[in-house]
Amino acid sequence: MKKYVGGVRRILASVLTTVVSAGAIISAPFMASQVNAAYVTPRLIVTGSEITTGPVNAGDDFELVVHLKNESTATQLNNIRIEFETEDNEITPSNGTNVVYIDSLAKEAEYDVTVAMSTRGDLQQKPYTLTLNYEYEDKDRNSFADSSVVTIPIVQTPELSLSEFKLSRKEIVLDGKTNVSFDLNNIGKDTVYNVSVEFSGEQIDDISTYVGNIDVSGSSTVDLALKGVAVGNGSIVAHVTFEDADGKAYSFDQNFDLEVAAKPVVDTQAEAGSSLPVPAIAGVGAAVIIVIAVVNIIRKKKERAYA
Repeated sequence: MKKYVGGVRRILASVLTTVVSAGAIISAPFMASQVNAAYVTPRLIVTGSEITTGPVNAGDDFELVVHLKNESTATQLNNIRIEFETEDNEITPSNGTNVVYIDSLAKEAEYDVTVAMSTRGDLQQKPYTLTLNYEYEDKDRNSFADSSVVTIPIVQTPELSLSEFKLSRKEIVLDGKTNVSFDLNNIGKDTVYNVSVEFSGEQIDDISTYVGNIDVSGSSTVDLALKGVAVGNGSIVAHVTFEDADGKAYSFDQNFDLEVAAKPVVDTQAEAGSSLPVPAIAGVGAAVIIVIAVVNIIRKKKERAYA
């Protein structure tokens, strides 16, 4: 009986050893695939970006720094190729090539790429997307490709110009009025908002008007009446204010001359001397004529009597 039990134990032990060995053989490829998965899918990522030269105006050049990181904990990245592009070439590298190469990047290492960029002058004021397409290899020379985007805010400085001021009268008297008219022209590359004009000067009543928004290449006519309130000859200031798409305020001044003269002085004595009504003057004249005629008749009668 003991021999039988011992034989059974040896058989079971042999079977168990075989099963364990088989399990090890089966699980080995699975474990290998897990290990491979950990390093055959390395990721190169963009952790951030910054513009070191300040706000970017349309048409300006700027310097862009892109922060990269190798997220892999298992492999170094080699032969890294980064291509910069925008949808319609709104932003391009200044040196003419849009590709940057990096020899290698150690596992979990970070790297900064600095590039000089140029912008088109006709860009509107808004953020533009710059795409980074990159290719790289792991330590086993397996190839990978990925992409990221960074945002470049573009500023478009608004520009307004004024046409020549047209005055209905360049000289007015105190309490008199003159009309001033001119055109506001949007010569920038973006719409200008909340345009207003205020006129001020020592010799006029201050007055303002709201123009509103002016589209690209558009214009708006301003026509106002100015009233003279003080005698003087000097500059009238047209103060123009407006905003860009982000609500940033801009302003400028433009001047023109206007003379306000005193009202003419009236001669009260002359008026008093000529205050007699016309009919009365006519009556006095007729009476004088009659007196002269009577005197002449009497004189002639005396001459006849004497003769």
